[in-house]
Amino acid sequence: MKTQSILVVGAEKGLGYGLTQAYLERGWDVFATHLPDAGISALLALGERHPGKLMTGAIDVTNSAHIGPLVGRLNGRQFDVIFMVAGIYGPLHQSVLQASDAELQQIMMTNAFGPARLARHLLPVLKPAGSLVFMSSHRGSIASNTEPGIGLELYRASKAALNMLARCIYMDISQGAQTVLSMHPGWVATAMGTLDGTVDAEIDVKTSVNGMIGVIEQHRNAASHLFLDYENNSWPW
Repeated sequence: MKTQSILVVGAEKGLGYGLTQAYLERGWDVFATHLPDAGISALLALGERHPGKLMTGAIDVTNSAHIGPLVGRLNGRQFDVIFMVAGIYGPLHQSVLQASDAELQQIMMTNAFGPARLARHLLPVLKPAGSLVFMSSHRGSIASNTEPGIGLELYRASKAALNMLARCIYMDISQGAQTVLSMHPGWVATAMGTLDGTVDAEIDVKTSVNGMIGVIEQHRNAASHLFLDYENNSWPW
């Protein structure tokens, strides 16, 4: 049986690292990206435990100058799955009224426009029946925003924008057999999910990762754009 492969964008920590570890344990070949200035000792240790199965490359999705070198490093590899994990929570205040221009730019570039731009550049390395997955959030669902006073305006807006950009990509490739998934991972005990340990999350990384991998596998041949969570529930747009 031919070895399957995945490209994980944003793999140095949290869910990206968890996905990298889980796919390596399943025998997949993994190309994992990380921020240029990130510590990657944990990633390199994974590679040592799975010889010949892991490659790494640096990219900041907000910097267009990084795209060409990353694509060149991929050297024509073809992937069954490309998972765009990179994202941030943004400023703690999460308020449009309080946000500076720099804060607005950072969250929108990191969570929406940067991943979508990179994904379009990566489409040539996605197999003809491959799956392009974006790490979305249930907070990006406009129809499900029925929580007055909760706020999260900036994060919600960035994930809603990501969902729309993912749909635009799907509409441009919908004549083929590729699948686009917008994935809610659950409220996970990562540094971002717990705001660096100041709040409690609902699930651990392993539960989220194993759930998402199962959902991706179930919908690998869907040839559509779906908004799902790690338990395979559909979310309204």
